[in-house]
Amino acid sequence: MSMIQKEPDIVIKEINERIDDLEKLISLYEQKQDVYNSFNSWRSNVKRTLSENFSEPSISRDFLIETKVVPNKFSRADTISKVGEALQKSKDILSKLKSDVESGKYLPEKSAEDHIDKTMAVTIIRKILKNFHKHIEAMYQDEVHGNGTIKKEDLDKIKIGNEYDVQRILYSLIRPIFPDARFEVVNDAGYASVRYDIVLDEYGIVIEIKCTRENMTERKLTEELGADSFHYEADHLFLFIFDKVKLIKNPDAFEKAFRREKQGFDKELETIIIREITF
Repeated sequence: MSMIQKEPDIVIKEINERIDDLEKLISLYEQKQDVYNSFNSWRSNVKRTLSENFSEPSISRDFLIETKVVPNKFSRADTISKVGEALQKSKDILSKLKSDVESGKYLPEKSAEDHIDKTMAVTIIRKILKNFHKHIEAMYQDEVHGNGTIKKEDLDKIKIGNEYDVQRILYSLIRPIFPDARFEVVNDAGYASVRYDIVLDEYGIVIEIKCTRENMTERKLTEELGADSFHYEADHLFLFIFDKVKLIKNPDAFEKAFRREKQGFDKELETIIIREITF
């Protein structure tokens, strides 16, 4: 099966450019102008575009075959009619190709063993967040092997100081499983832009990360999380709180207060608090 050879948005942009050129030809045709030669020149440009964007030569080859106009030397009216049909046929073909690219039809197929559905993706993210401290302990706090070149004194220098440090470590755990995960994504919330810490677009998952600090109050943290919960666009929003200074008095009650079902909210909201780490 053919696959696209560039990013989908680039392929769509280039197909749209060819469609825009075609619309101009259609407009001229409707004004009774002769566009036979211009149409053939346009077809050559489309062939080049399709050849550059799709791996299988059949995409461009079939396009040329299906849009070819053989002039009738005995009837100019018949030739003009055929050009009109070819113009419409060309538009239909390119519109269908664009639609297929948008739907992901020409993306490389994922094998069944690699496929992760949304339910599994949510489960994996939840497990990573709930066990974040185990990674910290295993990577930075446990004793190192005597034959290793990584020394404990070097690991002891790594400290979590703020939420940006948490973001970096968490993203490094998520990226190997979800290579398309994006970091610090800016989105327009209507009245102003908002920044999402980690986004998994394919699953509609957003992770917002907070790290408590000495000059923060529990009320301030609640206000920030409330604003994030309201404004962030997601199917499933995780609020991940690294309670570095043990600010939250009752973590269980706090997590329960910031949990919502999608049926009664516009998104699934889940809060996970980690306190077990001593850095």
